[in-house]
Amino acid sequence: MLCPESWNVAPPQHHFSIDRSNFTKPGVSAIIKNHYFNHSISVILPDTITIPNSLRKCQEDTDYYRVNGLRVCDLVDGEFIEAFVKKGEINLLTIENKIDLQNSICITPTGHLILSLVTEDYQALGLEGKASSFEPHTRYVVTIDLKNESFVAGRKNYERVRVALKERLKENFDVIVSWDPPEANICPSSVAAWFCARDYNVCLCQQSFSQRSEYSQTIPTVQDEHLDQLFEWFGIFSINGDLSNEKRNDYVSTYEYTGPSTDVGQVQYLQWTGFFTRQKVQEIYDVLKEYVLSRKDLPWLSFDVQGFADSPISWNLKEHMFFTDGDNSYTVVLQPNGKSVIRKSLSSNNRLRRCNVTNSLLNV
Repeated sequence: MLCPESWNVAPPQHHFSIDRSNFTKPGVSAIIKNHYFNHSISVILPDTITIPNSLRKCQEDTDYYRVNGLRVCDLVDGEFIEAFVKKGEINLLTIENKIDLQNSICITPTGHLILSLVTEDYQALGLEGKASSFEPHTRYVVTIDLKNESFVAGRKNYERVRVALKERLKENFDVIVSWDPPEANICPSSVAAWFCARDYNVCLCQQSFSQRSEYSQTIPTVQDEHLDQLFEWFGIFSINGDLSNEKRNDYVSTYEYTGPSTDVGQVQYLQWTGFFTRQKVQEIYDVLKEYVLSRKDLPWLSFDVQGFADSPISWNLKEHMFFTDGDNSYTVVLQPNGKSVIRKSLSSNNRLRRCNVTNSLLNV
């Protein structure tokens, strides 16, 4: 029987970066600003009994919409671009499509329409794009700047794009959409009304919220030499894992934190799930920043944001893919002294490296 030495095969890489900064400066806001499609927000508040009212108010006006069977050509409609792309910030993303296997589209708040297409559909479309950065090169990415001054009806480039999307891209997409208007007196639901007027099936979606309280907890302290353990603890706490540090025979479920720690009376865990624009994420972050500065006795608080696994992009316009997972997330730890730790996590899209595998012949 032939048995490969599978233990010599290196696992796919996962990209992490950790930065330390003063959160009163714009470093954290830049990460929020450049991460467009946010699926969940989690907050850990140690030594906290009552949730600040300002944080609860962040749940207001967070509705978004699902549009079924969207024709991509309608996204380059002049009225749509003028009303929602050039004014305010539009956020639109394909859902329920696998980014590594199927076509996907999105519109970023910067006004870029991105088409991530399998090779056959890209070749049929006839628009200029670039091959995927990830191997094997089985898909292409087309980026259209909807805010470009020359991208207007009657211009050659606009008409070429409109005709290609209307006549050669036959697939319709189920998408979620959220619009942040330029002024507070304009209703965000205007974008839903626009799609309804064109006979689309539009559904109202609402963010889900959950809260959990844990009592008499031992929590980590923020120490540079134990940051990996700190973020590991965040993950275990978020999934309600066993943090008792008791010795047990059940190896599978045993976890022990060995870094520096402190005891607190109560820890609050809050989680919002749905579709969040960068403006809504920034709003929650600003509330947390004010809260931690008002609580000088607070050890820290953590703020975690998870992106969509099948999003065509991660940060800015950086192409994203799904291989072993589709992680694109970041976690921010804030302390009352103004210090912060920022951890970015991005799944590897590299295929497994080819390596020499030695087969052993075993006599059975």
